[in-house]
Amino acid sequence: MAGSGTAHLRGRDDALLHVSNLVVEFPAGRGRVVHAVSDVSLDLLPGETLGLVGESGCGKSTTGRAVMQLPRPTSGSVVFDGVELTGLRGEALRRVRPRLQMIFQDPVSSLNPRRPVGEIVAEPLRIWGGGGDDDVRRVLDDVGLDYDQVARRRPHEFSGGQCQRISIARALVMEPKLLICDEPVSALDVSVQAQILNLLEDMKARYGLTLVFIAHDLAVVKNVSDRVAVMYLGKLCEVAPADELYRAPTHPYTAALLASIPVPNPEVRPGLGGAALSNDLPSPIDPPSGCRFRTRCPRAQERCAMEEPVMRAVGGEAGARGAGGAGAGGAGGHHWVACHFPLGGRA
Repeated sequence: MAGSGTAHLRGRDDALLHVSNLVVEFPAGRGRVVHAVSDVSLDLLPGETLGLVGESGCGKSTTGRAVMQLPRPTSGSVVFDGVELTGLRGEALRRVRPRLQMIFQDPVSSLNPRRPVGEIVAEPLRIWGGGGDDDVRRVLDDVGLDYDQVARRRPHEFSGGQCQRISIARALVMEPKLLICDEPVSALDVSVQAQILNLLEDMKARYGLTLVFIAHDLAVVKNVSDRVAVMYLGKLCEVAPADELYRAPTHPYTAALLASIPVPNPEVRPGLGGAALSNDLPSPIDPPSGCRFRTRCPRAQERCAMEEPVMRAVGGEAGARGAGGAGAGGAGGHHWVACHFPLGGRA
């Protein structure tokens, strides 16, 4: 699985976000390097929601932060709204950033504990010299909070779900085009998760947002995503429309993730119908050769150790168009997999 390639990308002129060959590495001392993200390519059309999923440590959060240039990628291209972000520095990058906003996993720690909520939400407007209390009142009302009740209170006086609503309001007050949601509901109770997911859907329609939704819970991602990209150990393994990926996963890793989703039925055994993963997650400092998933894959063969798989289209029409590569066009509705021996067919 863990593979490379850009065949699944659509035309750059149509995309709001076009990420190609993204690499993020961190020094680990003694000349070693952590390969956090290795040759990842993604794109989003305006108004689309891309779900980015995978186990903890697969590099999905680092990918989202690298799009924001926090940290800057080691190499690769990030084009947002026609602007190459990796080439911007200082004031030029600062001018672009209000149009990209991020929501973080821990809503409480993402808010300044010493400042009241009204100031937290209004700070972006004051920095950029626009808007006022009316804008803050409006955006807090949009996320379901009464300005008069919350503006003078501090984050520790709110629940986790309320703090996440405040974080969403702070991100929306600048009316961004792209919103990156980094595990926005994983720290919340299940009942609150549904409320926040519904809120994000409402805000997407109201503000005309394009979303990157990062999560490790595939059950959550299915409800909010138009397309889903699956990551493993810094690489992409599968990209497909959400309904198609959940109906017929073609990569063994994706199938294992789907099989691990809990079923609210005591008579159904966990993992029934899917192969359990063996061995531990390899180290990103010294990833396996060839396909990075091969050390845990039940279908691995000698070719998987010798040759890294690349993104290929799966299925009849998708396969025919996919043979033309990235320039074939119309790739948005197709199913793509980086695997030498995919499930249910051949690439």
